[in-house]
Amino acid sequence: MDELYIDDIEFHVRRLNDKIKLIRKNWGVFFTPRWMVDFMIDLIDRDKVKQTDLKILEPACGICQFLQRIKKKGGDFFKQGSKIIGVEINEEVIAYVRENNLDNGIEIIHRDFLLWETKERFDVIIGNPPYGIPSLSDHYTIKVDNETKKKYKQLYETWYGKYNVYGAFIEKSVKLLKEGGQLIFIVPATFMILDEFKKLREFLAGNGETEIIYMGSGVFKPEANISTVVLKFKKSPLEKNKLLLYDYDNGKLKLLTENENWMGNLVLFSTEFSRKVDEICSFRIGDIYTIRISPRTPEIKHNPDVIKSKDYAKNKNFLPILNGRNLKIGEVIYKPITGYWIESSKKTKLRGFFDKPHIVVGLGYRGNGQVGAAYDYKAYPWMGDVYHLLRKRTLVNFGFDLTEEEVVSFLNSEIVKRYVKDVFRDITYHFNITQLKLLPLPTKKELEKLKVVLI
Repeated sequence: MDELYIDDIEFHVRRLNDKIKLIRKNWGVFFTPRWMVDFMIDLIDRDKVKQTDLKILEPACGICQFLQRIKKKGGDFFKQGSKIIGVEINEEVIAYVRENNLDNGIEIIHRDFLLWETKERFDVIIGNPPYGIPSLSDHYTIKVDNETKKKYKQLYETWYGKYNVYGAFIEKSVKLLKEGGQLIFIVPATFMILDEFKKLREFLAGNGETEIIYMGSGVFKPEANISTVVLKFKKSPLEKNKLLLYDYDNGKLKLLTENENWMGNLVLFSTEFSRKVDEICSFRIGDIYTIRISPRTPEIKHNPDVIKSKDYAKNKNFLPILNGRNLKIGEVIYKPITGYWIESSKKTKLRGFFDKPHIVVGLGYRGNGQVGAAYDYKAYPWMGDVYHLLRKRTLVNFGFDLTEEEVVSFLNSEIVKRYVKDVFRDITYHFNITQLKLLPLPTKKELEKLKVVLI
C-alpha cells in the first residue's frame, strides 16, 4: 500500500468516505499536490541538520503526505536513528491511515496539535497546516467550540483579532524547533500583510531567519483559489530579523527582497514602477484620511431605526441604505438596492460621518488592481463592505493640494491600478484598511510627474 501511495496520493483522497470529507470541510483541510510536497522536502537544508537522532514532525498530518514522501525520497539521510512523528486531531483520519498501512514507520499521535504538550524538540517540522478562523459560526470554516478557542487565545502570544489557526500552527512549530531547526510550511500569503498577523510577523522576526517563497494562487486549484507561500524558517538567535522574499517560477527561485533588519513589518512586493511612484509621491492615504468602514449587515438588521420595506421610495423623509452594489468606479448609484431604509434625520445614529459628503471606496477587485472609488456628494447612509475616507485636518497633510474629486480620479487611475498589482499582487481577495492606508497620493505637481512615468 505504501508504493501505491507514492505513485498516486489522489487514490487515497478519492477513497475517503463522506464523513472524512465533512471533517476536511470543518477543519480547513486541503490536500497538498505531490509536486508541492516534493518541492518543500527538497528545501530542507540537510547540511545544517545533524544526521543522527534526527527528529521530524508533521503537524495536522492527515494521511501523512509529507512523512510518507520523506521516507521515500530521503535515502539514508532520514534513516539514521530518525524519529518521524505525525500529530492528527481526527480519529477517523488516523483509522484510515492505519487501515491502509500509511503509518508504517511513522508514530501517529492523536491530539489537537495546538493543545498537544511534548518535551520533544525537532530538527525539521514540515507540512500544510489547516486554514480558517476557528468558530462554531456558519460564517467560518474551522469548527471549534468557545472553550477550546479560549484556550488557544491563552496559549498563543501571536493571537490577535480574527486570527487564522495557521498562524497559531506556525507559532507552536517554531517553539518546538531545536536551535538551528527548520520549519517548512505551505500557508496562505495573507500573513504578509494583514493586521491580524502583525504579532506573528514580529514573533518570526525575533526568533530567526524567515524565508518566504511566493507561489501564487494556482497550487490548490480548483479546490481552492487562494494565494500561497512556502514559509521556510530557521530558528536561530544569531540570524533573527533576517528576511528573504522569493518568487517561484517553474521550480526556480528568484530573490526579490533581502532585509537584514526586518522587524516584522508588512512584507510587500516592489517593481521599478512601484518604486518610482513611491519616490515621487509625498503622501499616503493614511496621512491624509482617517478610514472607516460601513456598519455590517447584522448591525443594520437589528437597528430599531432601520426599516426593511419597499414602501418608502416616494417618502422624502427616508433614505435608502446603500451598499457595495451602489458603488461604481467614479460614481454612486443613489437607488434602493438593499431594501433597508432610515429616516434622513436619524442616519447619523448609524455613523456620525454620514452627515458629510466624502469619498467612498469599494473593497477592490482581486487580480486586476482596480480600487473603485467615488464621491458621495449626497452623504447617504451605507452598510456592508464599503470604506469611507474622512479627510484629516492636521499639519501632517500640510501641502497636500488635491481636491476630493481629484483624489477619486487618482484612485481610479491606471497608475494606482498598476501600483496595486505590483505591490499587493493577489494576496487577498479584497483590500483591507492597511493596504488602503499605504496607497500613495501625489500633490498636483507630483501628479504631472506620475503621468510621465506611466507613459
